[in-house]
Amino acid sequence: MRFLIESQHWLVNPVPLDTGKGEHVDQRGFWNLLRSRWVALVTFTILGVIAASVYVLTTEPEYSAEAELFVSAIGSDNTSDLAQGSNYSQQQARNYSIMATRQIVLEPVITALGLKTTVGELSDRVSASVPLNTSLISIAVTDTSPDRAAATADAVATSLVNTVIRLVPKRSDGTTPLRLESVQSATTPTAPSAPSPSIALASGLLGGFVAGLGFILLRELTSAKVRTAEQLRQFGLTLLGTIVYDRGSVNNPLVPQRGFSPIRAEEFKQVRTNLHFLQADERHKVFVVTSSIPGEGKSVTAANLAITLAASGSLVCLVEADLRRPSLADYFNLEGTVGLTTILAHDANVDDVLQSWGPDGLQILLSGQVPPNPSELLSSTHAQQIFASLRDRFDVVVIDCPPLLPVTDAAILGRYFGGAVLVVGSGKVEARELRKAVESLKAAGTPVLGAILNLAPARLLGRNRGRYYMPHAAAEQKPSRHEQPVPSHEEEVALRKR
Repeated sequence: MRFLIESQHWLVNPVPLDTGKGEHVDQRGFWNLLRSRWVALVTFTILGVIAASVYVLTTEPEYSAEAELFVSAIGSDNTSDLAQGSNYSQQQARNYSIMATRQIVLEPVITALGLKTTVGELSDRVSASVPLNTSLISIAVTDTSPDRAAATADAVATSLVNTVIRLVPKRSDGTTPLRLESVQSATTPTAPSAPSPSIALASGLLGGFVAGLGFILLRELTSAKVRTAEQLRQFGLTLLGTIVYDRGSVNNPLVPQRGFSPIRAEEFKQVRTNLHFLQADERHKVFVVTSSIPGEGKSVTAANLAITLAASGSLVCLVEADLRRPSLADYFNLEGTVGLTTILAHDANVDDVLQSWGPDGLQILLSGQVPPNPSELLSSTHAQQIFASLRDRFDVVVIDCPPLLPVTDAAILGRYFGGAVLVVGSGKVEARELRKAVESLKAAGTPVLGAILNLAPARLLGRNRGRYYMPHAAAEQKPSRHEQPVPSHEEEVALRKR
């Protein structure tokens, strides 16, 4: 039940909450989590309502009938005796109400009415209560038959009266000190008392909502997805920039294409600025770009970084070292049959396979044909010589590498060039996966130069930031309530291929 305690803490306490895995979630993060998982919450709520409706439709209705008895003291002549008698009768009424569900009272009822039930089963359908500060005994009986419910309630009342008369000690004159008589006979109910459609539907609605909330929190605490820049800092990673998710980037992933968001373009420029600080050391002219798992958008990020760096006047070469799932040829609309593997196979040299793209002279070295032994090729001496020649020839070299957890290619290249840039997909990678990726780099002796938070929801950056980069005419428009739509299934599939 730990997740329920933590969820309550999130709701009432804005102080960051430690999940026990090194991540912290504050109150704003909790509400952002609910917004991002609203489909699951609505689904569970609808299922709760459906379950309640099925229960109402399939459950046999029950009817409730009620009879009342009054307990009074006999022989009170003055005020003092009346007060004592009243207290005594109230006390005895509570005792007699307990007797109403006992065998001594219920067996005569079963016999008198010819009920096909046991004392235990009948006891479950009989209840007796005494209203506060009264001498009234209210006997209620539930049954699937309204007539039988009323008859049973009257029979229990009659049996209780007879039992009390028989058990109460007599006075010397043969009279009893208490009198138990009926003041209200049971009437046949016309409407079922259970199940109540309104109560059942309300319970199903609330139960479904709570179940959905519990599912979301439990899944979040067990999977612990990385979503914010604060979480990256908790891993000791230097944040190079944040790239928001933009629906238009699915069809227009590269910076200079028409329809590309100016907000995202400025964000890549910010990453470019931070990368320049890493170039104080000569060995950091080569940036190995990787991610923890597939689907975090590292290939598109590497491509746009290369384009942005080339736009600043640097001589840039983009190398596709993802020899297992190459994708840059499709993004740049280039010939992908020749490339790095062609050079490694000694079938061509670098100048033969380099392709120029864009107005800034960006040079692209695609992967070429997919080989059967990518790791061996990338770790070969020939590959190191090729990368070294590219480093000496260009101002900046951006290498798109495979994810870290499936293969070790990025760790090998990162160690050779003094570090790696880690792309972290917001809501894509789990904290344990990111931690494992960072540890694998450290184990290989590869420092993490910095991290880029990719596919981040626009709400994490604030409302006004986007308007600052918008053209004047667009900035005058009111921002849409849904500036950052949730990606569709097709868009998710397209993003996972990068």
